[in-house]
Amino acid sequence: MPVAKDPRVTRTLSPPERLERVLRRLPVDRVPIRLWGVNHLAAPEHRSWQSLHDLVEEFALDQIVEWRPLPLPGTQEPGRPPATAGVTGLDIRVEERDTHDPEWYEAVYTIRVPDGYLTRIDACHRGGRPGYTVKHLVESVDDAHRWLSLPEGELPSLQPFAALVTEMGDRGMVMTQVSEPMYMVNDAVGSELWGYWMYDERQLVHEMVSKAQTAILKQLKHYLAGGVGPLFGWSGPELCIPPLASPRDFDDFCVQYDKPMADLVHDAGGLVWVHCHGDMDPVLERFVGMGVDCLNPIEPPPVGKLTLADAKRRVGGRMALEGGIEIGDFELESPDAVAATVAQVMAMGKPDGGFIICPSSDPTHWPDMSPHIAANYRVFVETAYEHAWY
Repeated sequence: MPVAKDPRVTRTLSPPERLERVLRRLPVDRVPIRLWGVNHLAAPEHRSWQSLHDLVEEFALDQIVEWRPLPLPGTQEPGRPPATAGVTGLDIRVEERDTHDPEWYEAVYTIRVPDGYLTRIDACHRGGRPGYTVKHLVESVDDAHRWLSLPEGELPSLQPFAALVTEMGDRGMVMTQVSEPMYMVNDAVGSELWGYWMYDERQLVHEMVSKAQTAILKQLKHYLAGGVGPLFGWSGPELCIPPLASPRDFDDFCVQYDKPMADLVHDAGGLVWVHCHGDMDPVLERFVGMGVDCLNPIEPPPVGKLTLADAKRRVGGRMALEGGIEIGDFELESPDAVAATVAQVMAMGKPDGGFIICPSSDPTHWPDMSPHIAANYRVFVETAYEHAWY
Protein backbone atom coordinates (compact mmCIF):
# COMPACT_ATOMS: atom_id res chain seq x y z
CA MET A 1 0.00 0.00 0.00
CA PRO A 2 1.42 3.46 -0.89
CA VAL A 3 2.52 5.71 1.93
CA ALA A 4 1.09 9.15 2.53
CA LYS A 5 3.04 11.94 0.82
CA ASP A 6 1.42 14.90 2.54
CA PRO A 7 3.92 15.97 5.24
CA ARG A 8 1.06 16.87 7.54
CA VAL A 9 -0.17 13.26 7.51
CA THR A 10 2.65 10.92 8.43
CA ARG A 11 0.77 7.61 8.51
CA THR A 12 -1.91 5.72 6.69
CA LEU A 13 -5.26 6.60 8.23
CA SER A 14 -8.06 4.20 9.06
CA PRO A 15 -11.29 4.68 7.06
CA PRO A 16 -13.17 6.40 9.93
CA GLU A 17 -10.23 8.72 10.60
CA ARG A 18 -9.90 9.52 6.91
CA LEU A 19 -13.60 10.18 6.43
CA GLU A 20 -14.00 12.37 9.48
CA ARG A 21 -10.92 14.42 8.61
CA VAL A 22 -12.23 15.00 5.08
CA LEU A 23 -15.61 16.09 6.44
CA ARG A 24 -13.83 18.54 8.75
CA ARG A 25 -11.69 19.72 5.82
CA LEU A 26 -8.43 18.50 7.38
CA PRO A 27 -5.45 16.91 5.56
CA VAL A 28 -5.64 13.20 4.79
CA ASP A 29 -3.39 10.51 3.32
CA ARG A 30 -5.62 9.89 0.31
CA VAL A 31 -9.01 10.72 -1.14
CA PRO A 32 -11.65 8.43 0.42
CA ILE A 33 -13.23 6.01 -2.06
CA ARG A 34 -16.78 4.90 -1.36
CA LEU A 35 -19.27 2.56 -3.00
CA TRP A 36 -22.52 4.05 -1.77
CA GLY A 37 -24.90 1.39 -0.48
CA VAL A 38 -22.32 -1.39 -0.23
CA ASN A 39 -20.72 -2.43 3.05
CA HIS A 40 -19.11 -5.42 4.71
CA LEU A 41 -21.72 -5.80 7.44
CA ALA A 42 -24.49 -7.23 5.28
CA ALA A 43 -24.63 -9.88 2.60
CA PRO A 44 -25.32 -8.61 -0.93
CA GLU A 45 -28.96 -7.69 -1.37
CA HIS A 46 -28.79 -9.38 -4.77
CA ARG A 47 -26.43 -12.17 -5.81
CA SER A 48 -25.09 -10.13 -8.73
CA TRP A 49 -23.80 -7.48 -6.29
CA GLN A 50 -21.23 -9.84 -4.78
CA SER A 51 -18.46 -8.37 -6.95
CA LEU A 52 -19.05 -4.96 -5.34
CA HIS A 53 -18.71 -6.43 -1.87
CA ASP A 54 -15.51 -8.10 -3.03
CA LEU A 55 -14.14 -4.69 -4.06
CA VAL A 56 -14.88 -3.28 -0.59
CA GLU A 57 -12.80 -6.04 0.96
CA GLU A 58 -10.01 -6.13 -1.63
CA PHE A 59 -9.29 -2.39 -1.46
CA ALA A 60 -10.40 -1.76 2.15
CA LEU A 61 -12.72 0.93 0.83
CA ASP A 62 -14.02 3.72 3.03
CA GLN A 63 -17.51 2.93 4.25
CA ILE A 64 -20.38 4.99 5.61
CA VAL A 65 -23.11 2.76 6.99
CA GLU A 66 -26.47 4.35 7.62
CA TRP A 67 -28.39 3.89 10.85
CA ARG A 68 -32.06 4.53 10.21
CA PRO A 69 -34.08 4.90 13.41
CA LEU A 70 -37.86 4.78 13.41
CA PRO A 71 -39.17 7.12 10.69
CA LEU A 72 -41.75 9.73 11.52
CA PRO A 73 -45.46 8.82 11.27
CA GLY A 74 -46.95 8.97 7.79
CA THR A 75 -43.64 8.94 5.90
CA GLN A 76 -42.62 6.06 3.69
CA GLU A 77 -40.67 4.89 0.67
CA PRO A 78 -42.41 3.30 -2.34
CA GLY A 79 -43.19 -0.32 -1.59
CA ARG A 80 -42.96 0.15 2.16
CA PRO A 81 -45.86 0.94 4.49
CA PRO A 82 -46.27 4.38 6.02
CA ALA A 83 -44.29 4.59 9.25
CA THR A 84 -46.40 3.65 12.25
CA ALA A 85 -43.95 1.88 14.57
CA GLY A 86 -43.91 3.44 18.01
CA VAL A 87 -47.16 5.34 17.43
CA THR A 88 -49.76 4.40 20.00
CA GLY A 89 -53.27 3.87 18.71
CA LEU A 90 -52.57 4.55 15.02
CA ASP A 91 -54.84 2.34 12.91
CA ILE A 92 -53.36 1.29 9.57
CA ARG A 93 -54.59 -1.25 7.07
CA VAL A 94 -52.42 -2.81 4.37
CA GLU A 95 -53.80 -4.49 1.25
CA GLU A 96 -52.02 -5.97 -1.75
CA ARG A 97 -53.81 -6.33 -5.06
CA ASP A 98 -52.82 -7.64 -8.47
CA THR A 99 -52.53 -5.47 -11.57
CA HIS A 100 -52.88 -6.27 -15.27
CA ASP A 101 -49.11 -6.91 -15.34
CA PRO A 102 -48.15 -10.05 -13.40
CA GLU A 103 -44.73 -8.56 -12.59
CA TRP A 104 -46.36 -5.72 -10.64
CA TYR A 105 -48.78 -5.44 -7.75
CA GLU A 106 -50.27 -2.50 -5.85
CA ALA A 107 -49.79 -1.95 -2.13
CA VAL A 108 -52.63 0.05 -0.60
CA TYR A 109 -52.00 1.70 2.78
CA THR A 110 -54.88 3.27 4.68
CA ILE A 111 -54.33 5.26 7.87
CA ARG A 112 -57.27 6.15 10.07
CA VAL A 113 -57.04 9.64 11.58
CA PRO A 114 -59.48 11.44 13.91
CA ASP A 115 -61.74 12.79 11.14
CA GLY A 116 -61.31 10.30 8.33
CA TYR A 117 -58.71 8.33 6.37
CA LEU A 118 -55.50 8.89 4.45
CA THR A 119 -54.68 6.45 1.66
CA ARG A 120 -51.56 5.85 -0.37
CA ILE A 121 -51.11 3.41 -3.25
CA ASP A 122 -47.72 2.23 -4.48
CA ALA A 123 -46.83 0.13 -7.50
CA CYS A 124 -44.33 -2.56 -6.45
CA HIS A 125 -42.26 -4.85 -8.65
CA ARG A 126 -42.13 -8.52 -7.70
CA GLY A 127 -38.51 -8.76 -8.88
CA GLY A 128 -37.14 -5.94 -6.75
CA ARG A 129 -37.03 -3.12 -9.28
CA PRO A 130 -37.74 0.42 -8.04
CA GLY A 131 -41.42 1.11 -7.44
CA TYR A 132 -43.44 4.29 -7.79
CA THR A 133 -46.39 6.01 -6.17
CA VAL A 134 -49.80 5.75 -7.84
CA LYS A 135 -51.71 7.81 -5.26
CA HIS A 136 -50.15 10.08 -2.67
CA LEU A 137 -51.25 10.26 0.95
CA VAL A 138 -52.38 13.90 0.66
CA GLU A 139 -54.38 15.08 -2.37
CA SER A 140 -56.52 17.91 -0.98
CA VAL A 141 -56.54 20.64 1.66
CA ASP A 142 -58.78 18.42 3.79
CA ASP A 143 -56.21 15.63 3.50
CA ALA A 144 -53.51 18.08 4.58
CA HIS A 145 -55.40 18.86 7.77
CA ARG A 146 -55.79 15.13 8.40
CA TRP A 147 -52.03 14.76 7.91
CA LEU A 148 -51.47 17.57 10.40
CA SER A 149 -53.47 15.55 12.95
CA LEU A 150 -51.08 12.56 12.82
CA PRO A 151 -49.57 11.88 16.26
CA GLU A 152 -45.87 11.98 16.96
CA GLY A 153 -44.06 8.68 17.25
CA GLU A 154 -42.21 7.51 20.33
CA LEU A 155 -38.48 8.19 20.53
CA PRO A 156 -36.43 5.19 19.38
CA SER A 157 -33.97 3.18 21.40
CA LEU A 158 -30.35 4.21 20.90
CA GLN A 159 -28.92 0.79 21.65
CA PRO A 160 -28.90 -0.28 17.97
CA PHE A 161 -26.69 2.70 17.12
CA ALA A 162 -24.08 1.77 19.73
CA ALA A 163 -24.15 -1.83 18.55
CA LEU A 164 -23.67 -0.76 14.93
CA VAL A 165 -20.70 1.46 15.83
CA THR A 166 -19.07 -1.47 17.63
CA GLU A 167 -19.74 -3.77 14.69
CA MET A 168 -18.36 -1.25 12.19
CA GLY A 169 -15.11 -0.84 14.16
CA ASP A 170 -12.31 0.72 12.14
CA ARG A 171 -13.91 0.01 8.75
CA GLY A 172 -15.84 3.26 8.47
CA MET A 173 -18.34 5.69 10.00
CA VAL A 174 -21.94 5.24 11.05
CA MET A 175 -24.25 7.98 9.79
CA THR A 176 -27.55 8.56 11.55
CA GLN A 177 -30.22 9.26 8.94
CA VAL A 178 -32.84 11.78 9.99
CA SER A 179 -35.87 13.00 8.08
CA GLU A 180 -35.89 16.37 6.32
CA PRO A 181 -38.94 18.60 6.96
CA MET A 182 -39.66 19.70 3.40
CA TYR A 183 -39.06 16.19 2.08
CA MET A 184 -41.59 14.73 4.53
CA VAL A 185 -44.27 17.03 3.16
CA ASN A 186 -43.30 16.51 -0.48
CA ASP A 187 -43.39 12.75 0.15
CA ALA A 188 -46.95 13.09 1.41
CA VAL A 189 -48.28 15.32 -1.39
CA GLY A 190 -46.07 14.49 -4.40
CA SER A 191 -44.01 16.93 -6.44
CA GLU A 192 -46.85 18.03 -8.74
CA LEU A 193 -49.12 19.17 -5.92
CA TRP A 194 -46.10 20.53 -4.05
CA GLY A 195 -45.33 22.75 -7.06
CA TYR A 196 -48.86 24.18 -7.07
CA TRP A 197 -49.18 24.52 -3.30
CA MET A 198 -45.98 26.52 -2.94
CA TYR A 199 -48.02 29.28 -4.60
CA ASP A 200 -51.68 28.43 -3.96
CA GLU A 201 -51.40 27.13 -0.37
CA ARG A 202 -48.06 28.50 0.79
CA GLN A 203 -49.11 29.08 4.40
CA LEU A 204 -50.55 25.56 4.64
CA VAL A 205 -47.27 24.16 3.31
CA HIS A 206 -45.39 26.12 5.97
CA GLU A 207 -47.67 24.63 8.65
CA MET A 208 -46.92 21.13 7.41
CA VAL A 209 -43.16 21.69 7.14
CA SER A 210 -43.11 23.30 10.58
CA LYS A 211 -44.90 20.29 12.10
CA ALA A 212 -42.37 17.99 10.50
CA GLN A 213 -39.44 20.08 11.75
CA THR A 214 -40.77 20.06 15.32
CA ALA A 215 -40.85 16.26 15.35
CA ILE A 216 -37.39 15.98 13.77
CA LEU A 217 -35.81 18.42 16.22
CA LYS A 218 -37.26 16.39 19.07
CA GLN A 219 -35.65 13.25 17.64
CA LEU A 220 -32.32 15.00 17.08
CA LYS A 221 -32.18 16.24 20.67
CA HIS A 222 -32.88 12.69 21.83
CA TYR A 223 -30.04 11.31 19.70
CA LEU A 224 -27.53 13.93 20.77
CA ALA A 225 -28.41 13.59 24.46
CA GLY A 226 -27.75 9.86 24.13
CA GLY A 227 -24.30 10.29 22.58
CA VAL A 228 -25.27 9.47 18.99
CA GLY A 229 -22.92 10.97 16.40
CA PRO A 230 -20.84 12.55 15.11
CA LEU A 231 -22.30 12.12 11.61
CA PHE A 232 -25.91 12.92 10.72
CA GLY A 233 -27.40 12.93 7.24
CA TRP A 234 -30.59 13.69 5.40
CA SER A 235 -31.97 13.76 1.87
CA GLY A 236 -34.66 15.73 0.10
CA PRO A 237 -33.63 19.29 -0.83
CA GLU A 238 -33.45 18.20 -4.49
CA LEU A 239 -37.26 18.39 -4.54
CA CYS A 240 -37.18 22.13 -3.81
CA ILE A 241 -34.67 23.45 -6.36
CA PRO A 242 -35.08 24.80 -9.90
CA PRO A 243 -36.81 24.05 -12.18
CA LEU A 244 -39.69 22.96 -9.89
CA ALA A 245 -38.96 25.54 -7.21
CA SER A 246 -37.12 28.85 -7.11
CA PRO A 247 -34.05 29.74 -5.00
CA ARG A 248 -36.44 31.77 -2.84
CA ASP A 249 -38.53 28.63 -2.27
CA PHE A 250 -35.34 26.77 -1.35
CA ASP A 251 -34.56 29.45 1.24
CA ASP A 252 -38.10 29.39 2.63
CA PHE A 253 -38.68 25.63 2.80
CA CYS A 254 -35.17 24.14 3.12
CA VAL A 255 -32.67 26.63 4.56
CA GLN A 256 -35.14 28.07 7.07
CA TYR A 257 -36.11 24.68 8.47
CA ASP A 258 -32.88 22.70 8.02
CA LYS A 259 -30.44 25.22 9.51
CA PRO A 260 -31.74 24.79 13.10
CA MET A 261 -31.18 21.04 12.67
CA ALA A 262 -27.60 21.60 11.50
CA ASP A 263 -27.01 24.07 14.34
CA LEU A 264 -28.08 21.45 16.88
CA VAL A 265 -25.65 18.94 15.42
CA HIS A 266 -22.79 21.43 15.29
CA ASP A 267 -23.38 22.59 18.86
CA ALA A 268 -22.73 18.98 19.89
CA GLY A 269 -19.54 18.82 17.78
CA GLY A 270 -21.18 16.77 15.05
CA LEU A 271 -21.19 16.82 11.26
CA VAL A 272 -23.94 17.20 8.67
CA TRP A 273 -24.06 15.29 5.35
CA VAL A 274 -26.80 16.12 2.84
CA HIS A 275 -27.82 14.28 -0.32
CA CYS A 276 -29.19 16.44 -3.15
CA HIS A 277 -29.42 15.42 -6.81
CA GLY A 278 -29.81 17.91 -9.65
CA ASP A 279 -28.24 21.19 -10.71
CA MET A 280 -26.49 22.81 -7.76
CA ASP A 281 -25.55 25.99 -9.63
CA PRO A 282 -28.44 28.17 -8.29
CA VAL A 283 -28.24 26.93 -4.68
CA LEU A 284 -24.69 25.72 -3.97
CA GLU A 285 -23.67 28.43 -1.50
CA ARG A 286 -27.00 28.10 0.26
CA PHE A 287 -25.93 24.67 1.52
CA VAL A 288 -22.91 26.32 3.16
CA GLY A 289 -25.23 28.85 4.81
CA MET A 290 -27.47 26.00 5.94
CA GLY A 291 -24.53 24.46 7.79
CA VAL A 292 -23.82 21.44 5.58
CA ASP A 293 -20.38 19.87 6.09
CA CYS A 294 -20.57 17.54 3.10
CA LEU A 295 -22.80 17.78 0.01
CA ASN A 296 -23.49 14.68 -2.09
CA PRO A 297 -23.46 13.75 -5.02
CA ILE A 298 -22.30 16.73 -7.20
CA GLU A 299 -23.54 15.34 -10.49
CA PRO A 300 -21.52 16.39 -13.54
CA PRO A 301 -22.95 18.00 -16.69
CA PRO A 302 -25.34 17.44 -18.37
CA VAL A 303 -27.27 16.50 -15.19
CA GLY A 304 -26.10 19.73 -13.59
CA LYS A 305 -24.37 22.85 -14.91
CA LEU A 306 -21.45 22.73 -12.45
CA THR A 307 -18.28 20.75 -12.90
CA LEU A 308 -16.61 19.50 -9.75
CA ALA A 309 -13.87 22.08 -10.34
CA ASP A 310 -16.50 24.85 -10.43
CA ALA A 311 -18.04 23.61 -7.18
CA LYS A 312 -14.68 23.42 -5.42
CA ARG A 313 -13.77 26.90 -6.60
CA ARG A 314 -17.00 28.28 -5.12
CA VAL A 315 -17.23 26.40 -1.81
CA GLY A 316 -13.94 24.55 -1.35
CA GLY A 317 -12.61 24.91 2.17
CA ARG A 318 -16.09 25.70 3.50
CA MET A 319 -17.87 22.45 2.61
CA ALA A 320 -16.63 19.00 1.62
CA LEU A 321 -17.98 17.45 -1.58
CA GLU A 322 -18.78 13.80 -2.26
CA GLY A 323 -19.59 12.15 -5.56
CA GLY A 324 -18.53 13.26 -9.01
CA ILE A 325 -19.33 10.01 -10.88
CA GLU A 326 -22.72 9.72 -12.56
CA ILE A 327 -24.32 6.34 -11.77
CA GLY A 328 -25.43 5.86 -15.39
CA ASP A 329 -21.82 5.78 -16.57
CA PHE A 330 -21.44 2.27 -15.18
CA GLU A 331 -24.17 1.08 -17.51
CA LEU A 332 -23.59 3.23 -20.58
CA GLU A 333 -19.84 3.79 -20.86
CA SER A 334 -16.91 1.60 -21.82
CA PRO A 335 -14.28 0.67 -19.22
CA ASP A 336 -11.79 3.02 -20.90
CA ALA A 337 -14.28 5.89 -20.75
CA VAL A 338 -15.00 5.20 -17.07
CA ALA A 339 -11.27 5.19 -16.30
CA ALA A 340 -10.82 8.52 -18.09
CA THR A 341 -13.76 10.07 -16.24
CA VAL A 342 -12.48 8.91 -12.85
CA ALA A 343 -9.01 10.32 -13.56
CA GLN A 344 -10.54 13.64 -14.59
CA VAL A 345 -12.78 13.79 -11.53
CA MET A 346 -9.83 13.03 -9.27
CA ALA A 347 -7.84 15.84 -10.90
CA MET A 348 -10.67 18.25 -10.08
CA GLY A 349 -11.60 16.99 -6.62
CA LYS A 350 -8.29 16.00 -5.07
CA PRO A 351 -6.44 19.36 -4.76
CA ASP A 352 -6.69 20.88 -1.26
CA GLY A 353 -8.71 17.92 0.03
CA GLY A 354 -12.33 18.04 1.14
CA PHE A 355 -13.42 15.44 -1.42
CA ILE A 356 -14.78 11.88 -1.39
CA ILE A 357 -15.10 10.11 -4.72
CA CYS A 358 -18.32 8.13 -4.98
CA PRO A 359 -21.02 7.18 -7.51
CA SER A 360 -24.07 9.45 -7.51
CA SER A 361 -26.31 6.66 -6.19
CA ASP A 362 -26.32 3.15 -4.82
CA PRO A 363 -26.64 0.13 -7.18
CA THR A 364 -30.36 -0.46 -6.60
CA HIS A 365 -31.08 0.38 -10.26
CA TRP A 366 -29.81 -3.08 -11.16
CA PRO A 367 -31.29 -5.99 -9.16
CA ASP A 368 -29.57 -8.15 -11.79
CA MET A 369 -26.23 -6.46 -12.41
CA SER A 370 -24.67 -7.26 -15.77
CA PRO A 371 -20.98 -8.25 -16.07
CA HIS A 372 -20.39 -4.99 -17.97
CA ILE A 373 -21.62 -2.89 -15.04
CA ALA A 374 -19.64 -4.96 -12.53
CA ALA A 375 -16.49 -4.56 -14.66
CA ASN A 376 -16.96 -0.79 -14.76
CA TYR A 377 -17.25 -0.69 -10.96
CA ARG A 378 -13.88 -2.43 -10.76
CA VAL A 379 -12.38 0.08 -13.18
CA PHE A 380 -13.81 2.89 -11.04
CA VAL A 381 -12.22 1.56 -7.86
CA GLU A 382 -8.87 0.66 -9.40
CA THR A 383 -8.49 4.02 -11.14
CA ALA A 384 -9.64 6.01 -8.11
CA TYR A 385 -7.21 4.10 -5.88
CA GLU A 386 -4.36 4.75 -8.30
CA HIS A 387 -4.96 8.53 -8.22
CA ALA A 388 -6.09 8.89 -4.60
CA TRP A 389 -2.82 9.27 -2.70
CA TYR A 390 -1.40 12.64 -1.70
